[in-house]
Amino acid sequence: MTTNSQFIPAKELQELLDKYQVPGVSIALIQPHSDHSGKYVSTPGQSHVVTQVGGLASVEKKIPVLESTWFELASLSKTLAAAFMIQYFKAKGKDVNTKVNPLFRELGADKFQLTPAKGMPAEWAEEVTLGQLVDHTGCGMHYVNGVPLSKPMPPVLDLISGTDEKPAPYGYANLHLTKQPGTKFGYSGGGFLVLQHLLELMEGKPIAQIMEPFLAASGAAVEMGMSFAQDSPAKYYAVGYKAEGKGPVQDGRLMFPPLAAGALGTSGALAEWLRQLAVAYKDPKGCGSIAHNTAVQMLSPGPDKGSEAFMRARMGLGVFVFEAAAPGQAASKWMLHQAANDGFRGIYLVCFDGPDAENGPRGCIILSNSDNNAMFLNCVVAKRILQSDVAFSPPLKCLDWSLTKSLDDFKLDGMKQEEIVNLGIKDLVLNAFRRPTDERAAKAARTN
Repeated sequence: MTTNSQFIPAKELQELLDKYQVPGVSIALIQPHSDHSGKYVSTPGQSHVVTQVGGLASVEKKIPVLESTWFELASLSKTLAAAFMIQYFKAKGKDVNTKVNPLFRELGADKFQLTPAKGMPAEWAEEVTLGQLVDHTGCGMHYVNGVPLSKPMPPVLDLISGTDEKPAPYGYANLHLTKQPGTKFGYSGGGFLVLQHLLELMEGKPIAQIMEPFLAASGAAVEMGMSFAQDSPAKYYAVGYKAEGKGPVQDGRLMFPPLAAGALGTSGALAEWLRQLAVAYKDPKGCGSIAHNTAVQMLSPGPDKGSEAFMRARMGLGVFVFEAAAPGQAASKWMLHQAANDGFRGIYLVCFDGPDAENGPRGCIILSNSDNNAMFLNCVVAKRILQSDVAFSPPLKCLDWSLTKSLDDFKLDGMKQEEIVNLGIKDLVLNAFRRPTDERAAKAARTN
């Protein structure tokens, strides 16, 4: 991995941090191998990771962001969780179509069970599968709430057992099923909480310990820094900050349920893991800790059930997937996810197949330590990187920035907090990607 790169000039990056009042940012690129002339060389299709950082991890202590600074990965955790889930249950002879409630019953009659909301059919609870826990078509509970570091983290069972009469702690919503499983997309942190509880019951230990061998098998990702533990020794964590200069969040950062939003690490570590996921998709031997079939399952979305309206992408397993194409070209496939924890925002965009990944996967990961203003920063940085012939060489031809809103036209007024990060990324960045369906529609219109 190469560090201290300048795909955005340092002065320009600092000016962006100042403009959007974001303390710090950690960026990683996935790039095909090339020599100084730009010719692609060695290990074709493998790519490598390059990083750049800027600003401060702690404003109060004036500590800069380093390549080794850990950020909250927030909902980017979901992609790691889905990959682990597929391989864990495959090793036990089960697949993503396995029903969840029978698995809990196998562990004992008194164990947790999914239940329908009042007035909903009882059979819905028996239909939820492992795959539906991570593709947002099973459970409810949109985002998950943070817990101060100075407080004990409640058992995940407490967070998924709330009722109207006895609410769950920290404002966690009830998890009762309000839709028939598999029929409708509805962003759900709750499904990942259920998965965490199931895995902890099966293994008899905390989820961070369960996940550790999986991360270790990816090698460099652990060496550079990534964990589901909330406090790893000898690691330095960025402080999360509120918007508009209102200071750090309580205790510097909050704890979140690991699989839904609680992983921590560096942008370089996550980029390396995503690079391995992209390589595993095309390599029958897999890559790192990720099997080929796992990557194919995750990155092969089904029909749209509402995720296009939410993220302008279809839903795989723990990851959003879309296609983009320049006029007259075959489509390339991209994976993405957004992240929003108190005091932290993030996004990744990785091209894993098609013409734009011909010489290896390409993409970017952006992590920053503030709230909604950091969403704007991340979108501006993403646009800057996607337009750069230094970051993306040869340049991407599938982009048309006239299809996006300007920052001046994007207003937060009237938006729910859980909508801001998704609508911002969609309106300011994702809409620039020309979709194959858009080109076919334009061609049909010209013909008629």
